[in-house]
Amino acid sequence: MRNKVLIGSIACIVAACCWGVSGAAGQFLFNHTGITPEWLVSTRTLAVGILMLSFLQLRKGGVFEIWTNKEDRKGIIIFTLGGMLFMQYGYFAAINYCNAATATVLQYTAPVLIVVYLAVRNRKLPSAIECIAVAGCLIGTVLLATHGDLNNLTLSPQALFWGLLSSVALAFYTVYPTKLLAKYDTMLLIGWSMLIGSVVMHFVHPSWEYAANWDMAGVAAMIFIIIFGTMTPYLLFLNGVKYIGPTKSSLYASAEPLASTIVSVVWLKVGLELMDYIGFIFIVAAVLMLSFVKPKEKTENAQ
Repeated sequence: MRNKVLIGSIACIVAACCWGVSGAAGQFLFNHTGITPEWLVSTRTLAVGILMLSFLQLRKGGVFEIWTNKEDRKGIIIFTLGGMLFMQYGYFAAINYCNAATATVLQYTAPVLIVVYLAVRNRKLPSAIECIAVAGCLIGTVLLATHGDLNNLTLSPQALFWGLLSSVALAFYTVYPTKLLAKYDTMLLIGWSMLIGSVVMHFVHPSWEYAANWDMAGVAAMIFIIIFGTMTPYLLFLNGVKYIGPTKSSLYASAEPLASTIVSVVWLKVGLELMDYIGFIFIVAAVLMLSFVKPKEKTENAQ
């Protein structure tokens, strides 16, 4: 049992770190090769979707089963267009307009949005700790956007828009697919949503049309994003949740903004100010507080 807990904990931490580093790798690609977020998302989702579905088909088959049911077909399309697509594109677009660390932390506000959504849907006031978490998240976001000067927006409107949109999409991505998850493998949903999202993005920027200065460093960063920034962490995190449960997993997921910040500052030489770090602390602390909400409270809210 102890070995399973240890393995699950390590898996979740490594997965979170991989996600955090993948954002920095994306920023490196934008700066180093000149590719656009549109091309990166269309290519990344295509590669990951094909790899995931191929892996699942070889392991146990049945990857086309979801398309045999009308409601499930409708569900996977809504899940993709409302969640996966804008979660992916919004995140990398925000990175392009600011930096990986800030974009990651803005997306990390999603759990707080879920609290607000559930409170409105259930017409029930959040608990005291949830209210404090929402307030902390708002303060952190304001500090990131203004550096404490409410008359001056230091974060570009585009970065703030795409960062918060990716957070809304992540919240939808988390809340919506309850019925689908009850019937299908998580990897199946992720694989198909990636592939569908890629088809949509190819109308915006096809993967075969790009103008970039590729070298070994750029190719290595792209491979990292596909294999170690997407496929590997999804598999690790899902297996980690099986061993240690969602509560501890969400705690360890806080390593993602930490990893993204460290890599951005050390590797990419991103200059962050004191107010940025304070804003990060407020947002991460808010999400960590929500991780300590009793499962019973979460279950009642989710019904």
